[in-house]
Amino acid sequence: MGLIYRSILNTLIFLGFTKFIPQSITIEDTLAAIVAALVLAFLDSTLKPLLKIISFPINLLTLGLFSFVINSIVLAIDDYLVDDFKISSMTWTLVLSIVISILQSLLASERKGI
Repeated sequence: MGLIYRSILNTLIFLGFTKFIPQSITIEDTLAAIVAALVLAFLDSTLKPLLKIISFPINLLTLGLFSFVINSIVLAIDDYLVDDFKISSMTWTLVLSIVISILQSLLASERKGI
């Protein structure tokens, strides 16, 4: 999935979580959601592959479920780097990472016509 397409999707997910589950994420404005989505897309393309290589043995043992933990770690780093974007707890970080993974997978397969 392209960087811009993924950033737009992540921005919509962040704004949707803020609207429907306000206790999960605090975003000051739409610009903060866009910046958080761009930082997340950058981290997904740089840091996440490195973390997946390092954690390959445990990911193999858990049959891929550890990928959600890696996504949560990357999302927590995004939370730390962007000032106006705060996730209230690690539980919400895990839930948000699962939602992002599912929606990105669904929309990527939809774009391919599968």
